[in-house]
Amino acid sequence: MNKTITILHTNDLHGNYDLVVRQAAYIKKRVSELKAQGESYVLLDGGDHLDMSINECLATNGDMHLEMLADVGYHAMSVGNNELLRSTPELIRKHSRETSVPWLLSNLVEGDGTVIGGMKETLLVTVDNGLKVGLFGATDQFGDLYENKHGFRNLETLTAIKKAVADLKAQGADVIVFLSHLGYGADMEMAKEVSGLVDVIVGAHSHTVLQRPVVESGVVIVQAGSHGQYVGELKLDVHIENGLYKIESYKGKLIEITSESEADASMEAILEKGREETNEFLSEVLYTMREDLAHADIIQFMAEAVRDYWKAEIGIMYGGAAVDEGLQSGDVTKGDVYNRCKSMHSPVLMELKGEQIARLIEDSFNGEITSKQVYGNGFRPHGIPIGALGFSGVTWSRHDDVISDVKVNGESLVEEKVYKVGTGSPLLYEEVCGYASVKGNKLIEVGKTEMVKDVFMNYLRAGRDRSVMVNR
Repeated sequence: MNKTITILHTNDLHGNYDLVVRQAAYIKKRVSELKAQGESYVLLDGGDHLDMSINECLATNGDMHLEMLADVGYHAMSVGNNELLRSTPELIRKHSRETSVPWLLSNLVEGDGTVIGGMKETLLVTVDNGLKVGLFGATDQFGDLYENKHGFRNLETLTAIKKAVADLKAQGADVIVFLSHLGYGADMEMAKEVSGLVDVIVGAHSHTVLQRPVVESGVVIVQAGSHGQYVGELKLDVHIENGLYKIESYKGKLIEITSESEADASMEAILEKGREETNEFLSEVLYTMREDLAHADIIQFMAEAVRDYWKAEIGIMYGGAAVDEGLQSGDVTKGDVYNRCKSMHSPVLMELKGEQIARLIEDSFNGEITSKQVYGNGFRPHGIPIGALGFSGVTWSRHDDVISDVKVNGESLVEEKVYKVGTGSPLLYEEVCGYASVKGNKLIEVGKTEMVKDVFMNYLRAGRDRSVMVNR
């Protein structure tokens, strides 16, 4: 006897609302067709549906996305770095408890080992034809970032996967589907480890467009690009004999969604309501500028802001990747800042030696370094240059491209002295920022609940209230 099941899948929406309303229309229509034909299905998302760099997501605390997922009728979603990284632990717990679409996560737990909020390690879905589909998820742990930032605890991923599979088998699962937010390369390697345990990997994170399924070590792997551009469809033909279930054949494809595709009315209504909230959220006046501020001035102020935030000796901020343009005179609102500061970087306190500070000043005049394009690691948009550095608490002279007379808070820089520096998280890593002089730094603390742009906005508010800022 054979039974079929269709897996509809999406991933990495990243708040692309123009296409999500059209993606939803297609999904709802396809689900109606499957039901009319008496065919069974599950609808899954691979994570990064939320994206706090998008104003509507940020202004509604991501709640609008929970409504959208519920409206489309997803059975479950994996938990991506954008659901985790730019939220507080409290908001992560709140979302996972309040969502009607289960969040699946097996390789990250609370510090005490319990499940985070309302997340589930596994989920068993029995579809109309009686097939029992076992679902679980795992996410890219980014080293020990979640442990340091949120106080969560990493579990060894392969061990967590094997435990999830065993639990699902014990519950009677016939087909095992792994919702992976590890990335395509990791999925290919993981398939070799879980051969015979997992039937399908629905991938995400790497934004890989797989027009047809890929099979590695007997595991079927699919992924549907990103930003709402595709809906994936995988049809499985499952052979049943003597109580044993085996995938006999499969057929998969991607359906492209464009700006010309039909939009879904109820999703548009959710979006309209969210945008009304967003407009109100962004209208807050933070500061009134007496004159225009150039891009370099804003970078300087941001360096001063992170220095003030940490009460550090020095503040450093990178140029293009922190803010993309200056500000005009007049009222500066939240919206003005958010529309210019898209990157989602955490404020950090680090230690650097004086000799590193001196080299960073020299590096900031090196076009090969400042023009380095950066990707991932919270940069928005991807591919922007890291830019020159702005410094607070540091002065120097420069003649004929030679840096001299470097002073820190009025005193001559001491090369062997260790200085406390407030900055943004990219400057922790040479391979991320391109500034080799940061190599060997020591991380002291990471801002756990705020981003660099939040620190800058609070600095603007303080300037309004206490005349901290001066016009230049």
